[in-house]
Amino acid sequence: MAIETTAPLTEVGDLIDSRPIGGFQLKIIVLCGLVMLLDGYDVQVMALAVPSVAAALGLPASSFGLTLSAALIGMGFGAGLIAPLGDRIGRRPVMVVTLALAGLATLGTSLSTSLTDFVLWRLLTGVGIGASLANATALTSEYMPARKRTWLTCVMYCNIALGGFFAGVLAPWLLNLTDWRGLFLFGGAGAVLVAGLVALAVPESLKFLIVRRPGHRSIARVMRSLAPQHDPDGVFAAPEVARKRSVFDLLGREYIGRTALLWTLYVFTAFIIYILSSWLPTLLGQAGWPRAQALRGAVMFQLGGVAGSWLLSSLIDRGALRGAFALGYAICAAALVGMLVTPSEFLVWSPLMIAVGVGISGAQCLVVAMAAAFYPMTIRATGVGWAVTVGRLGSVTAPLLGGELMKVFTPVQMLGVLVGPAVLCMAASLLLRRSWVQA
Repeated sequence: MAIETTAPLTEVGDLIDSRPIGGFQLKIIVLCGLVMLLDGYDVQVMALAVPSVAAALGLPASSFGLTLSAALIGMGFGAGLIAPLGDRIGRRPVMVVTLALAGLATLGTSLSTSLTDFVLWRLLTGVGIGASLANATALTSEYMPARKRTWLTCVMYCNIALGGFFAGVLAPWLLNLTDWRGLFLFGGAGAVLVAGLVALAVPESLKFLIVRRPGHRSIARVMRSLAPQHDPDGVFAAPEVARKRSVFDLLGREYIGRTALLWTLYVFTAFIIYILSSWLPTLLGQAGWPRAQALRGAVMFQLGGVAGSWLLSSLIDRGALRGAFALGYAICAAALVGMLVTPSEFLVWSPLMIAVGVGISGAQCLVVAMAAAFYPMTIRATGVGWAVTVGRLGSVTAPLLGGELMKVFTPVQMLGVLVGPAVLCMAASLLLRRSWVQA
């Protein structure tokens, strides 16, 4: 096959933007999506196991607040301290190692015999999840053309919600087949398997290779798959992408505005999501739903999150940055109000829980996609990682506060508490700027 010589020098971003999306890029979306799928399962599984574990250990469900928060605390450490290594040694190796860590720790959780055991294993699980999802997001965004980058990154990232949904669907079957340990064995083994698959089939970011490892043999190999008619020596990265290297640059004059808004949105979005994902199985059981119905009903909002991610991200790629965010939070707030004024029955609440997911899980996907889009390549994993880390303030608080609120409020009243944060996020999203989006 002939090599093109008419355009010997092409910026890597321009090369990707000028070409149609091919099988090579779709493979990256699918495999990074599997990383997210297993991360989503492993985040959700503890909440689904709480009723069974509490009964087995003879403890009240409300005593598992720290256990539910442990993975979220770990995600903060993983995203803030380990994920930035992806900007130095590569997205791919960090993603593989940390996903394997999450899988092994999830397997270890099945051996727990006390609350302390659960907390330690879940902490390690979170470390792996936080680092792997940040680097999967950064790597995917760097292979996508600008015209579809937000939408395709969200398609990949929404697999977190899909993983949580599958956890709820599979939980009754796994609990009947084995016991609560089966939930963790399934998720842990799946994560280790996918880590091996990613190690074999996912390439390093081409932008990263050109900036950090110029002349590396992997560049030619990636180019043969991405653009086989283009000379690998004729591809370069714009010099400005190498200027920012420290986490402190996120708080510098150039990026402080977008960083502050992203972190605010992430904190309150995560708070809403993790109140729901941590306590809905227990709350619905307390409301009188049978166990299988409560487990499946509790992840209805995750299913809505998949649809919301696709819908809202498509609006952003059409230029409606503020409108997409505001619409998501408005849908969430309206659906929560609907749950306040309707009977807590499966057929009534299920569509409303799906609508909550369309809004809030869809908005979370947008926050992560924008964390990848708002920063240049050399601090992209850092930007995503620290957005996730700061978001842990909301997600860690949610299970702990939820356990206390359960002692005071009815399930319906607890859901009403979430309307305020949704409205606050809707207002904050109106301050976002389209001009912040990077190539």
